[in-house]
Amino acid sequence: MKKRVKRKFNPLKFLSFIAFIIICYFLTMYLLDIKTKNIVVLNNNYYSDEKIIETSGIENYPKFLSLNTNKIKKKLLKLDLIENVTIKKKWNFVLELTIKEKKILYLIRSENKYRLSDNKLYDLDDVFSVPTLINYIPESNEKKFVNAFKNIDNNIISMISEIEYSKTSYDSDRFLLYMNDGNMVYVTTTKLKSLNKYVDIVSKLENKKGILYLDSGNYFEIKEK
Repeated sequence: MKKRVKRKFNPLKFLSFIAFIIICYFLTMYLLDIKTKNIVVLNNNYYSDEKIIETSGIENYPKFLSLNTNKIKKKLLKLDLIENVTIKKKWNFVLELTIKEKKILYLIRSENKYRLSDNKLYDLDDVFSVPTLINYIPESNEKKFVNAFKNIDNNIISMISEIEYSKTSYDSDRFLLYMNDGNMVYVTTTKLKSLNKYVDIVSKLENKKGILYLDSGNYFEIKEK
């Protein structure tokens, strides 16, 4: 039968353990009490940093470790133009908010509302550099147009002044785009993607103005002076 060996009480180890517990406690209290030192907002275009931070409810730079990122995300997603938000807690108590906004495609003149990439209409203020739709498009045709147009680069969209629905007897998805540089572009919904090459195309025209046919033939008709 084995004998039980009584361990001797070691006051040094005990005190070391207590000291460790106390240090962990105060360190935890210290970390929990540290406020957010910096808030970084990325990829926002329509909404200002101040609007994002205020909507998030973190304008007073709350305690960093107690921040609930899910609550912040839910608040931001209530803004009309916010499509998604990625929130990261980073080193040195920095909170990073990466915003993905819906794309503003064009203003509908008849309704004075903006069509966005989610195919919904919104009342917006202070919107610049988007084209104006000047006539009516049947709902089914506009839906197809939106699905294609939202893939056009923002810098190209900003070069379009007006959009006119210009169907023909053989193509109900044909549009005429009036460009800010004085050119006009005929294009169909299925060929809208080629509009992303507009800058390259006009750079080869030696400053000549006219009509670019991207709907068929891909040719340029020079305007007569």
